[in-house]
Amino acid sequence: MKLSNKFVSAICVLAISACGGGGGGGGSSVGDSYGSGSSSNSPPTINNTVLNISVMENQTSAFQIEASDADGDTITYSVGGEDQEFFNVSTSGIVTFKVAPDFESPSDANADNVYDISGIASDSGSMASKDFTVTVTNDPSDDVTTADYDGIYIGTGPIQGATVCIEVTPDTCTGAQYTTTTAQDGTFSLTSDSDATDIVIRGEGGFDPVTNLQFDDVYTFALGQPVTDQNFVVSPLSSMLYAKPSQTYETLKSRLGLDSNFMIRFDNPFSNLDSAIYNKAAVVNAQLLVLYKILMDLHPTFTVGNGQYYLATDVVKERSENETSLGDTAFIKDLYANSLQNSLSLSSQQLIDLSSGTSAYMQKMYANSSNSLSHFTKAGVEELLQLMGSVVDGTSTSTEIDKLTFNTIDWINENTSWAGGTITDNESSLKTTNYSLSNNGSSNYIVDNVNASSTEFIIYVKEGDVIQFDAAGSVTSNHPFKMSTVQNATSSDSGMIGTAEGWNENTLTLTVGANTPDTIYPYCDFHSGMYTNGKIVKVTSYAMSNIDITNASSALQVKGTVSSGPFKGASGYTYKVYLTSQGGSEHTHEFYEYPGLTFYMTADQGYHGAMNSSEDSMFKPKSHYASSDGGGNSGY
Repeated sequence: MKLSNKFVSAICVLAISACGGGGGGGGSSVGDSYGSGSSSNSPPTINNTVLNISVMENQTSAFQIEASDADGDTITYSVGGEDQEFFNVSTSGIVTFKVAPDFESPSDANADNVYDISGIASDSGSMASKDFTVTVTNDPSDDVTTADYDGIYIGTGPIQGATVCIEVTPDTCTGAQYTTTTAQDGTFSLTSDSDATDIVIRGEGGFDPVTNLQFDDVYTFALGQPVTDQNFVVSPLSSMLYAKPSQTYETLKSRLGLDSNFMIRFDNPFSNLDSAIYNKAAVVNAQLLVLYKILMDLHPTFTVGNGQYYLATDVVKERSENETSLGDTAFIKDLYANSLQNSLSLSSQQLIDLSSGTSAYMQKMYANSSNSLSHFTKAGVEELLQLMGSVVDGTSTSTEIDKLTFNTIDWINENTSWAGGTITDNESSLKTTNYSLSNNGSSNYIVDNVNASSTEFIIYVKEGDVIQFDAAGSVTSNHPFKMSTVQNATSSDSGMIGTAEGWNENTLTLTVGANTPDTIYPYCDFHSGMYTNGKIVKVTSYAMSNIDITNASSALQVKGTVSSGPFKGASGYTYKVYLTSQGGSEHTHEFYEYPGLTFYMTADQGYHGAMNSSEDSMFKPKSHYASSDGGGNSGY
């Protein structure tokens, strides 16, 4: 209980009066001397008129008790009250703080920076007191500057439960003073007492809330020079920038095939997966995460940190601008060669198996609203890592490597399960071949500039292939394009095929399956003889003998997956290939989609795994590759 100092003084007065020796009835004054029975002593007088004192923090001076004594007695000074323990008093009445007060950390009983004390002046026989308040005010010069860093922590998607910190020790949150934890959506807000611009925001650990994949502390991503005025993104992509700050944003984005308008530090790719720009960035982040984990686990000396990103960035910097996919087999091969081959003494076959398996996996990764990347990442850091580890220790089999390389989606679905559904093949376009379709009146169809009536125009197909006829103008309305097992069919023939055999008349698409007949004859429902010599032949494999390469002197574009050699697993479009050797400095490819066919590539060309078409003519499994068909139409 806080007692009024006036009440304390009254008690003292009563006590002194009771001890005086006066006679009956009249009490002695406060100034009476003890036991004398006389009233000759007067109490001191405290003369302070300002009782509410304000002082600035970080100094000890407070105020002075100003007192006088009518008798000229020596005055002794002291303090009382609730907060007396924090003060000293000199012999002259100067009151000071024992320790300079801190406005940001008040010590008074109420913790409100208002210190309540009594100033006491005493002589040999009496005393006087007054209540004082000493209010400590703020010195803004020592104010703590706070900074709020708001952002999101992502990899395969938002990462929940990760530790985010202002880095103190390089490459880790160990010892960090300022830390926080990411929410379910990966967001965080980190407050520090400094808004310095040279800090590093680092994250580590956490888990994927979709698959519950746990990320141990080797999963650590960083962002340098964060800002407080805009939300930012900490990700594998930002880690690559941090690992090699000399590489510009523009260069890195160009080498990774990211749109120049995408902002690595501020754009959350998972906020708009319907956008091709954001979707690509989301896939790249997940691909980097999987590659990061594989390198960490396979390398004998790698520790937690940015070493993997240094390596990856170095390899990216050496790419041409046409090589933009992290699934590019040449990129993966170089990455493994730079990081593992020397330390592990890998054989050429081990390097091929590592590269083909990993690149095939990277090529299949895609992002959608069903959280496909979460599944790809989980399968990548568990099943893919395990198989790549068996390649390194020599226990893998060629059968499993080929299954991973050439039937990647089947391999994933066989080895993992996913609540979001079945993983599908994002490179189904490699199985689709487009043929232009027009007509020369009612005389003949023209397919890829070839007269399909006068020329024995054969299209070879295998199960899984998709043949798309792209009709121009009013072709199908005036000349309905249909399929039959009967040559030069009419609408009355019984051999007409439909959806059960894979033919969709509305879209002019043939999806080759088990029920597709071995030989199919296109025809016009209105006019006979428009596709007299042409046909579609179902085969189990393509053979060079089925293709007329007599005049195949120009370069082609081929789509498929390389089936052997150092670039095994390269998938997509490959440029500048020839069906026959041109007698120069070339290397060869045999494609998985077109087994038996050898393609020759010029030595300075061939962006393995490129995903964009070139202006070169595209190889198609047709019976001819000639400059002219003999029917007056240009060749193909």
